[in-house]
Amino acid sequence: MEPMDLSEYSLEDVFLTAIKSEVESKELYSMIAARVKNAFLKDRMAFLAGEEERHRTAMTKMFKTYFPGKAPKLPAKSPVPLPEISFDEANPPPLVKVFGQAMKAEQAAQAFYLGLAEKVGKDRQVADTLVYFAAMEGNHYRILESERSNAQKYDDYDDYNPMMHSGP
Repeated sequence: MEPMDLSEYSLEDVFLTAIKSEVESKELYSMIAARVKNAFLKDRMAFLAGEEERHRTAMTKMFKTYFPGKAPKLPAKSPVPLPEISFDEANPPPLVKVFGQAMKAEQAAQAFYLGLAEKVGKDRQVADTLVYFAAMEGNHYRILESERSNAQKYDDYDDYNPMMHSGP
């Protein structure tokens, strides 16, 4: 994966983009987890939401380190263009479509974090953390890819099955 070129953006805008992206991703995965009946899918979406929340927390701490005394004020629109995911709770799209959009967003996040790691390159600890975040975003992509594949294969993918809650 090639790093995203972030050279035309300020470091502050890049951090704000990262925080905003993590907030939006957490909201999406939380909405999906609340909506679906499939217990395994619900757990996976809750896991992804938790990962995004931990990323947001870490990115906020990094922001405060680079910009002491300044609180991150998230813009209405991301300064760095990243793929958007459309999800209308009143009329939710098919999961296959949402997963496809989320996969594109996770790939972009992976390239974004690699680009941010280059931007803060002299700070090795932060750069290494960002490279690790990029790898995690790649893992998120693979989780979504697996779930999208399942949704495409099985008509009853999101049906409730009481045996899903049973142990071995």
